[in-house]
Amino acid sequence: MSAAIVAAAGISVLAVFFFLIESERLSEGHARVRSQVLNAARWAFVIALSWVLIPAAVSQPAPQRAATIIGLVALVGTLLLIPVRWFLRLGGREPAWELRRAKIEVTQLANKVRRNPGSVARVNLHDAIDRIEALRTPKATELCDLIVAELQDLLSGAESWNEAGRRAIRVDELSRKLWPGAMPPPDFDSTEATFRWRMYRAFGELMQIGIPGLSPASKNEFRRLLSALDRFRRPDTASFIESAKSSGGGWLAESAADRPWIDGFDFSLLGPGGPDEVKLIWGRDAALWGAELDEEDRRAIAADLRKRATAS
Repeated sequence: MSAAIVAAAGISVLAVFFFLIESERLSEGHARVRSQVLNAARWAFVIALSWVLIPAAVSQPAPQRAATIIGLVALVGTLLLIPVRWFLRLGGREPAWELRRAKIEVTQLANKVRRNPGSVARVNLHDAIDRIEALRTPKATELCDLIVAELQDLLSGAESWNEAGRRAIRVDELSRKLWPGAMPPPDFDSTEATFRWRMYRAFGELMQIGIPGLSPASKNEFRRLLSALDRFRRPDTASFIESAKSSGGGWLAESAADRPWIDGFDFSLLGPGGPDEVKLIWGRDAALWGAELDEEDRRAIAADLRKRATAS
């Protein structure tokens, strides 16, 4: 019987060791108390089984002992191998951190839609909206509104280049207040991010005005905006600016102009290197993180959210 006690004690020590490690992992993952309780119950069950079943197995007649011990090892081993992430899924994270996880998943989903609109079922976007709404708190109201607005635009296929950019910057601002120290760093400092945002916005204004059937006044405005891109000229942006001016000028010179200049973010219309040039400058949301939104930007965000609230 002493061998059984030694074995049970050994498994108990091992279980306590793993329990402490996984409790720390759950705490770092901001798990709810019930997730911790589920994990504690798992290890308590392992310890209880060890003290009940190991002595029972050792006391079995020799012909049956091996089969009993193998069954015990299999049972305890199965409990030991349950991934800790299962307890996070079952018990959930603290609400604020559950929202952060949902935000990350929405970003991944949105980028997938932008790359290939048919790759994501509409029901998945509706489910994502429902999930964000369920996680809404007074402290995160604006953040949830912005995330839902992004999903709504993706559903309607009417996402605006500039609105998406403003939202990305504002969402990052709010996220750093909600989860200080937990957000990944921006790609650039505030000055560089602001430069890229201003250029992004100027290009977006061109995309917005570049629609079929321009009036003479709108054509003049389009030409003015094309010329205004030169204020962003640097060695790393010169190729993109030349492509945009060449493409925009060619589109404007078409007699019919029966198509938008750039439709659905199809940057191949800028020329063979267009998509790569856009990616080089604004390849990630993090390229705009930390940019300074001016009063015009903030008014545009507020007006968009008010319009959506009124419509709903």
